[in-house]
Amino acid sequence: MKKIFILSACLAVISFSCKKSSSSSGPSNYITASIDGTAKTFNAGIMAFKTTQNGQTVFNVIGFSDGSANPESFSITIGNSPTTAKPIVAGTYTEVFNPDFITVGEYIPGSTTYVYASGLAAPPVNIFTVTITSIDNNSVKGTFSGDVEYLDVATAIPGSTKKTITNGSFYAKLSM
Repeated sequence: MKKIFILSACLAVISFSCKKSSSSSGPSNYITASIDGTAKTFNAGIMAFKTTQNGQTVFNVIGFSDGSANPESFSITIGNSPTTAKPIVAGTYTEVFNPDFITVGEYIPGSTTYVYASGLAAPPVNIFTVTITSIDNNSVKGTFSGDVEYLDVATAIPGSTKKTITNGSFYAKLSM
């Protein structure tokens, strides 16, 4: 189920990258992180949303490096289990097995054929972790870090390479 969730999130990120607006998201929105030690910003076309359908809530924040046709992007997705229907609130969420939540981080290095996503290595060495420090009906803020592993989008086959994410932080206004 987690691979399906990751692949769905990957495809959503790729499709959002084709639909992003060229207008500014405002100076208060940001996603920043160091990827393998290199500082990156994903401040173009930032989108954040929290939706609930049939008892499942999914939170997602995504940002792009620029307005080009194939920009780098980073997204964070947290989904709750419709079985337990626990709310997504301020707190810490990890990629490791949790019956209440699925947590995915994705880095797309400007490619439409592969991504780096959390949750592919079992067991993960450097667990992808998101800490939401504040969330309400208007905005979300937090930090993130951990490893994301290579994934071929067409075949859903993971590779052996990874990227290490450190010093990740985000703030975005929620779209409804």
